[in-house]
Amino acid sequence: MQKAVTWCAKCLFLYFLVAVAAVRFSWVFTAPVWQIATRMHWTQLGRVAFILSYFLPIFATAGFLLGLVPFGKLGKAIGDLFRSLFPSAAAKLLAGPDQVPPVLWAWLPVTFAFLIRFATWQSRNSSVFDANRSPGRFERFFGTLNTQTPGLLDANWITDRFLFTGPMLFLMACAIAALLRYRLFGTRRQQIDAGRDDASVDAR
Repeated sequence: MQKAVTWCAKCLFLYFLVAVAAVRFSWVFTAPVWQIATRMHWTQLGRVAFILSYFLPIFATAGFLLGLVPFGKLGKAIGDLFRSLFPSAAAKLLAGPDQVPPVLWAWLPVTFAFLIRFATWQSRNSSVFDANRSPGRFERFFGTLNTQTPGLLDANWITDRFLFTGPMLFLMACAIAALLRYRLFGTRRQQIDAGRDDASVDAR
C-alpha cells in the first residue's frame, strides 16, 4: 500500500512540474520555434499569438524528446555517487527501483482531470435546446487561435490550455517515447547481458 501511494505521489509530482513548466516556462519551448518560423517566413503571427496557437503541438513534441532522454541512468549514477560518499545514509534513504517507472503513467491524473473539465465545460453560446450543449468543444481545447470564436474564449481558456490540455499531451508523448526507449534499448541491454553471461559460462 505504501509503495502504491508513493508511486501515485510521484505521478502527481511529475504532473505538477509539467504544469508549472507550461505556465511559467512555455516560452523556452515555443520561442525558438517561433524565431525559426519567422526567419523561414512560415508564419506572420506575433510571438504571443504564435505561442497561443501552436503551444500544444510544440509542448507535446518537447515531451516526446524528453522521454527519449535516459534520466533513469542519470539518477542511477547520482545514486551510486551518493552511496559511495555516504554509505550509511544511502542504506536508509535509497529504496529499491520501481517495477513500473512513474513517467509511464503520470499522464493518468491530468487526463482524468482533463476529461472532467472537457465534459463539464459549456460555451457562452450553449443553450438548453442544444443537444450538444457546447458547440466547438474540441476546437476550444485543441484548436489554434484562429479557430476560436467569442463563444469559445473565456476567462479560463488559457488556464485550460496550460494546466489541462498541454500537460496531458506532454506527459502522453513523454510516456510513449519512454516506452519506445525501454522496448528498444531494454531489449538490446538484455541481449548484451545474455551474451556476457554466455561468455562467462564458456570461459568456465
